[in-house]
Amino acid sequence: MPTSARPLWILTGLLLAFYPVLNFVYWPQVLRSGVLPSDGDSIGIPMYGSILVTIVASPVVLGIAWLCLRHYNPATRLATIRWDRPIRTVAASLVFGGAAVLCVFGIVAELGHAMPWYEYLWAAYALAWVPWLLGVRAAVIDQDTTVAD
Repeated sequence: MPTSARPLWILTGLLLAFYPVLNFVYWPQVLRSGVLPSDGDSIGIPMYGSILVTIVASPVVLGIAWLCLRHYNPATRLATIRWDRPIRTVAASLVFGGAAVLCVFGIVAELGHAMPWYEYLWAAYALAWVPWLLGVRAAVIDQDTTVAD
């Protein structure tokens, strides 16, 4: 784990920023591949919709990051378990660790069959969420609660 919360904040910003970027790369490739019906809706709907999703999701993701990283303990380790804080440890492990495990299983299942190159972009994006989820999990478990707000 890093000795400050800054790398996790940077990763948070990158994850939010890359969602619309990914959509603006992915959907034109799908259109070029010819798999979309010719009488279907525009690819602009999911592309520009991703900007709206990012705007709506950003306060939620940033709020979660702030709650988890506001009292960052520089001595935090990724696999931290604090049995003196059992509820926090179990809850954070279930929520953030469980989401990370689901991401990994989803990626493995997706990579189990051949796909066009642009489909791997989603697996890479999901994989980028795993260190964020695990880092936030460790940060919330090992928060320094002696610091006043």
